[in-house]
Amino acid sequence: MPGWLAGLFETGTIALVAVAVLIVETGVLMALRHRSGLGARTLVFNAVSGIALLLALWGALSEPSNTVWIAACLTVGFAGHLGDVRARWRRGA
Repeated sequence: MPGWLAGLFETGTIALVAVAVLIVETGVLMALRHRSGLGARTLVFNAVSGIALLLALWGALSEPSNTVWIAACLTVGFAGHLGDVRARWRRGA
């Protein structure tokens, strides 16, 4: 693995890059959602869940001893997941 790539993982920056990509992706999907049939709530809940999990990863890579941050991000991720499941369930009913 190239040194610059290893550095992204060692510092946790790779998780922040992934957050940025996820935000851009969500914005594009929100703009195109009328074509894709995806609901806005589903996209938002899914994005919140993914971003929270990536921020938990960033916390674990950059400062593993900060367990409060990691636990808070995982809790928000779980709440986002539950919102996503609920929105999909309601939409399918």
